[in-house]
Amino acid sequence: MRLKYFIFFLSLLIGINVNIFSQSLSEMFRKPGVMGDSLSQGFYGVIVEKKTQDWAYPVLVVKQANANVYYNELKGPYVNLEDVLKGDCGVFCIASSVIGGNEKTYDLPTHAGITGADYTSVLKTSGECEDITATKWVKEWYWKTWYWYTYRWVQVPDCQKPDKFHQLGLRNAGTQIQIMEKIKPSFVFAAVGANHVLCTALHTSLDCLDEARFKRDFNEVMLRLSRIDSIKGGVIFTVPNVTAIAYLEPYQDPQGRSNYSGLKPFYRMSVSNPDQVLDANEVQQIRQFLTMLNNELRNKAAAYNFALADAELIFEDIKENGRLIRHPSGWSPGNAGANWPLPGKPGVFSLDGVHPNRYGHAVMANELIKAINQKYGFNIPLVDEYAAWYYDSLNRNPVDLKKFLTENIIGQAISWIINIFT
Repeated sequence: MRLKYFIFFLSLLIGINVNIFSQSLSEMFRKPGVMGDSLSQGFYGVIVEKKTQDWAYPVLVVKQANANVYYNELKGPYVNLEDVLKGDCGVFCIASSVIGGNEKTYDLPTHAGITGADYTSVLKTSGECEDITATKWVKEWYWKTWYWYTYRWVQVPDCQKPDKFHQLGLRNAGTQIQIMEKIKPSFVFAAVGANHVLCTALHTSLDCLDEARFKRDFNEVMLRLSRIDSIKGGVIFTVPNVTAIAYLEPYQDPQGRSNYSGLKPFYRMSVSNPDQVLDANEVQQIRQFLTMLNNELRNKAAAYNFALADAELIFEDIKENGRLIRHPSGWSPGNAGANWPLPGKPGVFSLDGVHPNRYGHAVMANELIKAINQKYGFNIPLVDEYAAWYYDSLNRNPVDLKKFLTENIIGQAISWIINIFT
């Protein structure tokens, strides 16, 4: 009899705990909001369109938590490189993609992640102005007296058009932080640190590194988020080693010049200028900046009680050991590497060597889910990585872009143009 009562009370207690957990998860994800960059928006070699937005990591995480986010759906600008190389996007498709546009819009999207964003643009760049804080001096003419028409210098807003990703992604809703302040989210994705250092790899230059600007604007973003009393939690992830992404590859100058040797973009066949390569000294400076940046991200996540996904360690693990892809039956196509997919070699990158493919976003989503579950005691189910790989057209039918650029006559012409004009 005592055992029966014990089992009854134990099951009642478990039921209460499950109910509390369910309410907590439901309340935490009552209204998720997303700030972010190309990773959150779904940039994919080299376009943003609805299908890539739908598989972006914040969308996957939110769906696994039984919630939704809303975003302005894009159809460009630029082109889906995979579709072009596979012959699935012809002249009219390319022209339409390059022009870009919206398939669907919202007055106030809850997902505001935009390609190219960093913590500075989160504060300053809207869909209408490159910098909402920018001003200029202009002449204002007026009658000083009834007979004296003269002018004075006045300061007015200087609204320059932003890039198309901001125009189409944000439209007239405001900056990313303004959107968060308007929608008052219950949970926020706040990872916008990558472009503060990724710019070095994309431009093979250290000119964009600005520690003071990063710290100032990151601090302000987090402070403004802390003032939104509806926010009950959030997540940030660190930035992987940008000098180890698939976009860059080692290059040794035939003449042995150290400033011509190092890491070059994969599409360059050679290096004709030191500005086209990151030499050993520059790589070291980038890694020092990255250490500073990631320490700031870790510290702020702890200070503001946000979950932290250590993407730096995750990426290193994939680079060193790969990521096992396995069907529930046990069958596996192998380990995915830190590369774009090649025949017999699955990968997490898209063809630009910088952004994840569909499978890569599932991997990112799962690492964020693990961090959120650990931080807040939830049990959000993981994304099916095998299914993500199975339905990833790039992994299932790879394109060898390097081979195209070196052996195909059109690819060789593209490489020649790139090397001459960039």
